[in-house]
Amino acid sequence: MNKLLLLLFLLYCFAGWSQQVTVLDDETLEPIPNVAVFNPERTKISVTDLDGNFDFAPFLNEDRLVLRHLSYETTKVTRLQIVKNDYKIYMVMVPERLDEVVMSISKWEQQKKEIPNKIISIDARTIALNTPQTSADLLQRSGKVFVQKSQLGGGSPMIRGFATNRLVLSVDGVRMNNAIFRGGNLQNVISIDPFNIRNTEIIFGSGSVIYGSDAIGGVMNFYTRQPMLSQKENTQVSGNGNYRFSSANTENTIHADINIGRKNWASLTSFTYNDFQDLKMGSHGPESYLRNSFVRTMNGQDVLVPNNEPSKQVTTGYDREEFYAEIFL
Repeated sequence: MNKLLLLLFLLYCFAGWSQQVTVLDDETLEPIPNVAVFNPERTKISVTDLDGNFDFAPFLNEDRLVLRHLSYETTKVTRLQIVKNDYKIYMVMVPERLDEVVMSISKWEQQKKEIPNKIISIDARTIALNTPQTSADLLQRSGKVFVQKSQLGGGSPMIRGFATNRLVLSVDGVRMNNAIFRGGNLQNVISIDPFNIRNTEIIFGSGSVIYGSDAIGGVMNFYTRQPMLSQKENTQVSGNGNYRFSSANTENTIHADINIGRKNWASLTSFTYNDFQDLKMGSHGPESYLRNSFVRTMNGQDVLVPNNEPSKQVTTGYDREEFYAEIFL
């Protein structure tokens, strides 16, 4: 009699164990607790325990199970699929979606949904994907800002018809222009190295309450990259190197940066060199665009000099160097 009871007990335990299904993370293979399991009619409901297990016995063979968790994609499986997977179900995590944070409106971080102004933000990933030649190109490729260009590698942004002394241009909160600038287009935005920009925020419409009366057209804020601390005890060194050649405007660009990170301090050093050659007209351009002569300063006087290559707009080209270094303690 005792042997019979023991056998029945073992059979019961085996039957109960065989009905246990484990829910696991598809990537880490860790058990997922608190997963709601139910059939489409919601007549049978179960929840996984701390080990990711739930009792499969209440569900019928023809039931199609639905598994739902806030952090994972909804999964639907059949009994046959569960048996084939050795009584395991794998769920895929949903990436956390956070509201975009902007800093330009009130000069401190706010969620974008709390801001009434029209504002666009261009993050570092978008900048790296577009690889703009200058910061003016960075603004133009957003599709929201008109950029007037009078030379290769140049650019003067305009918002709502306003430019220069009617727009505020700042880098990390430091102004690059003010109301005494001329009303015509200026190319000062190209002095900002796009390789060192981690985020750009553009406010459309008046920002005079925060930035002053010269922000009547809008505000363009550039935020530079910051040194990265090491997450480990040892020193972490990382860097980037880029070279770009553009045949459209004969551009040569060289960039290199290095980040040295410790637990308590970090430094970022960057160097960029740009070279744009003189603008050259195509062979089928009108003769009125030819430049047969140009002005050159000799002995303190402006002298008209013949142009040996009239299709070339001499003195429109330029080169620039930028060295950037920052230490974070």
